[in-house]
Amino acid sequence: MAEQAEPHFQNSFLARARYPKGKRRLQAILDATFDIVVREGLAAASQEAIAKRAGVTQSAVRHYFPTKDELLMAFFSTAIERLQQKFHVAIESGNLEPRQRLLDSASMHYARILETEDIYFFEATAFWGRNADFKKLRDEWYESLDRHYIGLLEEIHPKWSRKRCADVALQILTLILGGWVTMGSSRPIRQNESLQALKNSLLQGIERVID
Repeated sequence: MAEQAEPHFQNSFLARARYPKGKRRLQAILDATFDIVVREGLAAASQEAIAKRAGVTQSAVRHYFPTKDELLMAFFSTAIERLQQKFHVAIESGNLEPRQRLLDSASMHYARILETEDIYFFEATAFWGRNADFKKLRDEWYESLDRHYIGLLEEIHPKWSRKRCADVALQILTLILGGWVTMGSSRPIRQNESLQALKNSLLQGIERVID
């Protein structure tokens, strides 16, 4: 399949700024938050530290995000928004067979894992467990993925029962999300194998469960 250009990403939180200067300031705040969270952890991501790293005043940070939780919500939800947009563009483009659409969806998720610091995922998971708004957003995202894979499996295997499709969809999601542990930069095993080899191995596992 020919590689497609990445769709332009519209970050909903950048809409809080009306003018280009404000959008650049907001982006600097989100970039600084990422840098601190990945390098030092959530506890270090105070508004003061983020303002200093972003080169803006604390009042500028509080203008857009009055509380630390609001800032972290914007930060973590941005990644979900980005993946959702890429996911929907991929779904809506082309006329591929359902089996190939399923494998392309999984491959896109693995590509996202490979291009993201895995510490980010683990910190996001911790925030997910503590913040009700982010939990709701992420739960809805995973539920939509579950429905997506169930629907594709029903197209691939019209004779399969709904329960079987649901069971296999769960196995697919587990193989994908497990990639953060077994394929990420801090993985405990297979450190000498190439990332592409690890990705191919996991995709082969998905092929086995869907055939």
